[in-house]
Amino acid sequence: MVAGDVSRRVAGVALLGALGNVLAIFSTVLGNIHPQIAVDLSHLATVLAAYTMGPADATLVGAIISIVPFVRFGLLGELGPLAGSLIFPGKALTGLFTGLLAKRVRHPLLALGLGYVPESIFTWLSFRLWIPVLAPGVTGWLTDAIVYGILVKAWVEILIIGAASEVLIPRVKDMVPYAPVD
Repeated sequence: MVAGDVSRRVAGVALLGALGNVLAIFSTVLGNIHPQIAVDLSHLATVLAAYTMGPADATLVGAIISIVPFVRFGLLGELGPLAGSLIFPGKALTGLFTGLLAKRVRHPLLALGLGYVPESIFTWLSFRLWIPVLAPGVTGWLTDAIVYGILVKAWVEILIIGAASEVLIPRVKDMVPYAPVD
């Protein structure tokens, strides 16, 4: 790998990671549904990375866009830093699987929808198995309504982001001549 390729990839991951965090800040502030449920449109950066950079970089972008939700729900929220850190691998899973699917699926809505399934399962497992152990103080408000509310909200976001990506990805790929995904 040439040094220019590495710097281009690092810059692309940093740029999309920053974009995802900015989207997370705006959407969580404007779309606060419940103290522990907020709209988060940061996966737009993940799907852009999946289609312009590939699965490894999309995985990194998925992890980077977790910073704002981690601060909001982990450090400043009820989950605490240990349970809140589960956000990082969850969002990275969407980057990985959407990136893998982007190589085979021309439609970002389909790739993101299928790519989100592992994160969705991971989120459910986190709320049902790991968070009660890592943050036992949250079990009082961690009801099925909250868990399924988070998942339904997330799936609506994924569908909206996927639909927006159907329009954005072809235009962005035209501007990124080195995109490995056709």
